[in-house]
Amino acid sequence: MFKKAINQELMRNNNKAQILRCVKAKQVVSKRELTEELGLSTTTVSTFIRELEEENLIQNSGVARSTGGRRSLLYQLKPDYCYTLGLDLKVDRVVGVLLDFKGDIKAEKEVTFLERDEWKVIPLLKTFIHNLLAEYEIAWSKRGGSGIGIPGVVNNEAESSDFAPNLGWKNVDLPAMLALDKPIYLENEANAGALGEVVFGLGKNVGHLAYISVGMGIGCGLIIDHKLFSGHLRNAGEFGHMTVEPEGFPCRCGNRGCWEVYASNSATLRMYAEATNNEQITFPEFLRKCQENDYHATEVLRTVTKYLGLGIASVINALNPEMVVIGGEITNVKSLIFNSLLKEIKERTLEKSFSGVRLDFSQLGNRAAALGMGTIVLEKIINALS
Repeated sequence: MFKKAINQELMRNNNKAQILRCVKAKQVVSKRELTEELGLSTTTVSTFIRELEEENLIQNSGVARSTGGRRSLLYQLKPDYCYTLGLDLKVDRVVGVLLDFKGDIKAEKEVTFLERDEWKVIPLLKTFIHNLLAEYEIAWSKRGGSGIGIPGVVNNEAESSDFAPNLGWKNVDLPAMLALDKPIYLENEANAGALGEVVFGLGKNVGHLAYISVGMGIGCGLIIDHKLFSGHLRNAGEFGHMTVEPEGFPCRCGNRGCWEVYASNSATLRMYAEATNNEQITFPEFLRKCQENDYHATEVLRTVTKYLGLGIASVINALNPEMVVIGGEITNVKSLIFNSLLKEIKERTLEKSFSGVRLDFSQLGNRAAALGMGTIVLEKIINALS
């Protein structure tokens, strides 16, 4: 008898969770659609819809178009049930977005910093979170959780940053140091960027996608069969540290000749400084020089494009993705590099893999990883409610 009661309770919770997830997936849905989609009775759907409304998880959003009979009420997630924060911790700035419970973007913010020491960056992060909520008048109690994209390796067991070479971090327990009263989730920033692209960007409905994050380093987020692929120890996608020059320049990871040493923003600035003795130039300033057809800048960009193509070709040969999306500030010179980049990739990939892949530049600007992190937190909240 006791076992039967447990099984009935599990079935009840499962049905309720299915309805909540279906409302989320459909965005706007009627009871009839829920009944047909989930194979549940009208009575069961009506009961749980009422409960979810009472719990402020869903709300009525109007009526469906008439098909001859009585028009059906429509339901959606209640946007202000809670808000999720998605943060992208770059090596020189924090980019943040605020999503409502439906997953719509409500706010965004960005701040820069110079010192990368965790004891300086983490207080800045905490202030950033408080300020973002305050600026858009979101109550602290409405915060469902925060997600932070990290440019490095995330610990598989404890939610901490094992190794972020471009920040100079090792074994940094971000959640403990931030000490916030709601959950904090970490993910590699390129993985988060890949999720951002499939939810908000060019990768919608794409089953196999590689997101190449080009910043001060290079990361690669992988979507395989519509799911984020993290690998055995959440360390997959570290293509930025594959060797492209066996006797090349040393990398912060300890290896020599890594892809990011030749195709990242920092590599670009190093090459430009070597050619001009100008070590003060920023990457946006470098890009402006490229757009002005500055000789040294365009020559460096040509070299970087060659190495970028070389690495992307290896990713395509290894994974056979349906789409490759390039993210980062380099998207601002897409028109200057697209053709030569595509030519380099074509020359170095298998014919069948090349013919089946679409190459594009992210349209999300620098928000892809932050949007992905906000989505991760939202999924965690839905899972907990289910």
